[in-house]
Amino acid sequence: MALTAGILGLPNVGKTTVFQAITGTAAESRSINQFSTTTPVPGVVDVPDDRLAKIAEHIPTKKIIPAQMQITDIPALVSGSSEGQGMGVGFLGAIKESDALIHVVRCFKNDGVQHVSGDLDPATDVEIVEMELTQTDRDTLQRNIERVSKKARTGDKEMQAQLAAFEKALAAIDAGTLLRQAEFTPQEHKLLYPLFLMTIKPVLFLANVGDDDQDGQSEHVAALRDYASRTGAEVAHLCGDLEAEFAIMSPEDAETFMADFGFTESGLSRIITRTFDLLGLQTFFTAGEKETRAWVIQKGDTAPIGAGVIHTDFVKKFVRAEVYQFGDLMEFHSEKAIRDAGKLRLEGKDYVLQDGDICHFLIAN
Repeated sequence: MALTAGILGLPNVGKTTVFQAITGTAAESRSINQFSTTTPVPGVVDVPDDRLAKIAEHIPTKKIIPAQMQITDIPALVSGSSEGQGMGVGFLGAIKESDALIHVVRCFKNDGVQHVSGDLDPATDVEIVEMELTQTDRDTLQRNIERVSKKARTGDKEMQAQLAAFEKALAAIDAGTLLRQAEFTPQEHKLLYPLFLMTIKPVLFLANVGDDDQDGQSEHVAALRDYASRTGAEVAHLCGDLEAEFAIMSPEDAETFMADFGFTESGLSRIITRTFDLLGLQTFFTAGEKETRAWVIQKGDTAPIGAGVIHTDFVKKFVRAEVYQFGDLMEFHSEKAIRDAGKLRLEGKDYVLQDGDICHFLIAN
């Protein structure tokens, strides 16, 4: 399962700087202009997980393959984007295709970087972007209500169900509720999913702070946290400028400079962890002589679904799984010792995979 996240926000909030920090690209394209990014810029990054290297210490392997995250730097939104202002809405497909949104919010002062509205006001900045996404969602819902209404009136049960779900979502928007705050049944979520509504997606507000507020304790970050708590979103913070510098250093230099600034982990690690939590994701591993690999699944997925992430045919051909936990390997140091200690389990089709499981799947020919 590829984790996809879109980075969005107003102009000059540091979106591209954050993208460069995450992807480890040089900062050649950084600009103080409002629309330095004019088309969606995709990137793929490895998901940091130190458990992979520790597994390989006890199970020798030729290759270590981490999970990956797809991330897109999306051109800036402004007030009126949904009506064609700024860069317009031509790039909104990149937002619709994202599983989660990383909404970068400016919480740093810099007189040399123009602010789109002149004043530093994180809560208002966020509202501008979310109003544009909401208006686009409203237009999407209205078009689809018109599309299914005629068939729904003929008694088509499927169209009636779609119509009810679409009208419920539109009513929530008209009542001033962001769709991520509205309550939908699993069936309603399934019906709404093909519309790729943007305000129903989980959001991580990323406060881009200055190097004088690395702990994220300023009044601006506090205002953002207050908005997030009222609107069903999460907040993290990082100093984009510093992280972008760390990202292009050698690992040794980056570790030294991070220590100088009191960083215990990179901004990438924090962002990935929070995004995983937002999406309800977890990691299991396969380990062997050819490769040791991390695989991403939804929390609650069963063993056959996990096998299907490796190869789609494995879902139907799944027989059973040999499973033990990462912690078991750290304690007993080898699969033989784990087996001898009775910690290796045989699990069937109903087994719910746990984060940190190490699995061998038996697949029927």
